[in-house]
Order: sequence, then structure tokens, then C-alpha cells
Amino acid sequence: MSVRNSMYRMVFTLIVFPFLLFSLLIIYIYSGRLEKIITESLRVVANSQVAEMTNFCEQQKDYLALIGTMDISVAAMRGNLSEDMHQYLDDMLYSQVRAMDYMKSIAIINKDYRVVACSEEHDIFAGDGIQNVIDSMADQSFYITDVLEDKDKNKTLIAISRIEEGGELLGYGLAELNLDFYKEIREEAELWNESTFYLLDGKQQIISAGTSAENRETFVTSANERSDYLKKFNAIDYEKDPQGSFMYKVGGKNYITYYSDVKYTDWRVMLSVKMSNYEAQKTVYFVLAFFMILLCAVLAVWIGGFASRRIVQPIKHISDTLRAIQKKQDYSLRVAVERRDELGSLSGEVNELIDFIETENLYKTQQQRLLQEKAGKDALTKVLNKERILQALQDTIESCSADKGTMAVLFTDIDNFKAFNDNYGHSVGDQVLLFVASILGQETGGTVGRMGGDEFLVIVDQPERVRELDQCLKKLQEIAGSRFIARGTGTHLPISCCIGAVQVDFGQSGLAVPTPEQLIDMADTAMYQIKNNGKGGHVIKTYDPMSELKV
Repeated sequence: MSVRNSMYRMVFTLIVFPFLLFSLLIIYIYSGRLEKIITESLRVVANSQVAEMTNFCEQQKDYLALIGTMDISVAAMRGNLSEDMHQYLDDMLYSQVRAMDYMKSIAIINKDYRVVACSEEHDIFAGDGIQNVIDSMADQSFYITDVLEDKDKNKTLIAISRIEEGGELLGYGLAELNLDFYKEIREEAELWNESTFYLLDGKQQIISAGTSAENRETFVTSANERSDYLKKFNAIDYEKDPQGSFMYKVGGKNYITYYSDVKYTDWRVMLSVKMSNYEAQKTVYFVLAFFMILLCAVLAVWIGGFASRRIVQPIKHISDTLRAIQKKQDYSLRVAVERRDELGSLSGEVNELIDFIETENLYKTQQQRLLQEKAGKDALTKVLNKERILQALQDTIESCSADKGTMAVLFTDIDNFKAFNDNYGHSVGDQVLLFVASILGQETGGTVGRMGGDEFLVIVDQPERVRELDQCLKKLQEIAGSRFIARGTGTHLPISCCIGAVQVDFGQSGLAVPTPEQLIDMADTAMYQIKNNGKGGHVIKTYDPMSELKV
């Protein structure tokens, strides 16, 4: 055997082969830690969502308990209330429903299921389904049902609270809830790439699902495609393990799902992440290891230490940071982002998740304050909020109808608004909203309200402004496209808007007075006509109940 062959064998035996094994070990450790990081991240996010939903349930529990234990409610359930006081109690419940956007109705029934008070017209006794609701409640003092359908086939939820006095059952307090609150939780969630939020009831019906931008009413895969998922899901003992995770395949792709029960319900929060994209990174490391073996024979030990410092330590730092956050509940901790490769991207995504959780408390506090104060103006733009602009629209319709005048309703949407936040930051996005709100008021002379996000509603009731609406909107589009400069940077950014407008002439003979909802729907439809034709522009329609909309 030649020295050369012996040298090659020695290099392979003492350097290349050990280094190959070491590289494979590093990749294996990386894969295991990646799964753990994703699971722990999902756990942190899911617990935040569960905490917010539990807090909401606690509020409903305390609220129904307060309503049910009032002296007037107790007297009603005991049958000791006059007819006038019954009416007073009904009116009080009606006022409470009007003050809460997420609530459809409130009712109090006695232990014989007789409806003693309700916020809306009602039968003498509760419907046949009340027994099923009470049976589902079992021995709990408070419970929120699975998804039900109301008489109009709309999805709804029922919150029920047991009302007792001195250990004696007097009856039950019930509140009918819509699903908007849970939709907002999903929309505010900032999840991993290729990840999905699910909130399922006890029958696996969807309460809210999708990404922060995508709403799902049903599952996007068939039951056959989800067979592995269903098998793993149904095999879990949820009484023993109310929280946990499991892996499964759908369409040949690997997924991991973290689940957690929601207190006072049979629901589960589920966060699913598509693992295939992250697992594909292993191939990159295999290729990297192969070339490093060819280039680094005598430096194998150094390369092994280098690989350990470059791969294992950053992942361990991420894992240690998440573990410290979970243990100390200190969300000010962050993972140091020192690299721009996949691990640096992973560190950045973990930090974004932590940022989201940290800001959730601030968001929740702000939402509670807004609900309690019922502020009349939008906090950012200082124009009217949704509730006030809708009331202003109702008042304007009544006023113009009485005076036989003219008016116009504009529905405005900023094109590609998300790009301002993504490309320039939320500060510039806020400046854009302030700028658009300002020029809407200046150029139309109307009343401006923010409907939410980047959508505005404008009410124009000055006759000359209504007549010159087309010229006003052209000028508005020109200003939006040429005069916005981002504060602090001096950067000129063009803004385009889609504006749908509806004009109403109450001077027409026999004109049926439209509702605010009709005018908003017409303006919204007109706006989408522009958006679907390429964005950036406006269209003005004329309200005519005999021929729907016409130019």
C-alpha cells in the first residue's frame, strides 16, 4: 500500500469521517432544538390568546352575575315584580346590549325556564334548546356554548351563568354573543410564516380561523386530507393533557400544532405551523457540511468548534431566552440578532412574537378603555369614530330628508396601505392616515369618520359641495398623490385612494328615504368597483331605489 493511499485513509478515518459524523450530529441537534423552539413559541403565543379569552369570559361571568343578583332581578325570578318594573328591567337590559358591540341580547330566566326579563321581544318560556345549554353547563357556575345558529341562521354563542341566593337556585342569566371579539384576536395575532390560528368549539366547528389577514369559515382541506391530523387529534386525552402539541402530515407536508383548552368552554385554541419550510434548511446544512469536509481536512477540529459556535449556541440562546421568558414572565427579554442567515431570521421572528405578546397588554388595556369611555373620536386621526360617524349619517339623512336637500356619502380606502407600514414603519403609516383624514375634510367640506383600519366614511351635506363633488375628488386625488412627505425623513410618498360616492337628492318626488346601511353598502360597492379596476380613482353613483345604482 502506498503512502499516499495510507494518507488518504488516515485523513478519512481520523479527520473526514469524524467530522462528517460531527456535522450530522450538529444538524440533528439543530433539528431537535428547532422543533422545541417552535413549540415553545407557539405555547407562549397560545397562552397569551387563551389569557385574553379567559379574561373576556371572566368579564362576562362577573357581568351576568351582577345582573342576576340585583334586587330587581331576584324579585323578578321569585315572581314578586310588578308589570311596570318588569318593563323597566327589560329596558335596562336593552340599554346594556346597545352599549356592547359584541352582545346581541341578554335574558334572565327563572328555574322553571320562564323568561322574566329580556332585552328584546320574547316568548313566555325559553326555547327548547335551553335544556341542552344547561346540560352542557353541568355543575359549572358559568359556561359559554359551542357555536349555535340563531333564528336568522347567523352563527352565535350563548354565555350562561347560574344565579343562586343562599344556595338556592333562582334561575339563569344568558347573553347571546357574536363572534367578532374572537375574530379581532385572530386579526391581531402575528404568527410564524406558514402558520394558522384556529379557535374550535367542542364539536370542532370553527369560531375563528386563518392568519391575521385571512379569515376562514371552514377547513381548507378535506377530512381525507386531514386523516393523520384527525387521528392524532382524537387520540389525545384532553382531560389529562389540556395543553400540548402534536405533529402530523397533510398533503405530504409536516405540520406541528400546539393546542390549549379555554376555561369556561369546551373550546380549544390551536396554532399550526408548516414545518417543511424550516426542515428544508437541513438540506442547506448537509450541503454546507459536504463542502466543508472537502476543504477542511486538517482543520476538522477547528471547524467542529466553529460549527458549534455558529449553529448550536445561537439556537441554545433562543431556547434559553424563551425558557427565561416563560419562567420569569419578563417579556422585555430579547434574542440578540447578530446574523443575517436563517438563524438570524429565526431570531428576528421570535423577537417579533415576543413584541406582539408584550404589546398585547397595552392593546387590551386600550380596548377596555375605549369600550368603557365610548369616546366620540378616533384616537389617532381625531376624526369621528365608527359609532359617531354612523350616528352622524343617520342625523344627516333625517335632516336632508326633512329639508328636501341633497347629500353625498363617500367610502374611502387607501390603496396598498399595508406597504407603508411594512416598508417605512407604523409611524409613517399613522402619518398617512392623519394626512388622508385631513384632506378628506378640507377638500370635501364634509364630516369625516374612520370606519376602521384605512377606511374612512365622509358625509357631505352642503349643496354646492355635492354639486362640485367630482371636481373635489379629482383635486383630492391629486393632493394625495403629490403632497405627502414623511415627517422626519423628508421622503415624498405618493398616496392613492379608492373612493366610492353616492349622491342623494331628497327633492325627488316619492323618493324612499334610504337607511344608513343602504348608503354605506352602495358607497362600498362603488369603491370596490374602482379597486377591482386597478385602484386609484373615484366613482360617483346616484341613489335611486327604482333602479338600484346608476351613474
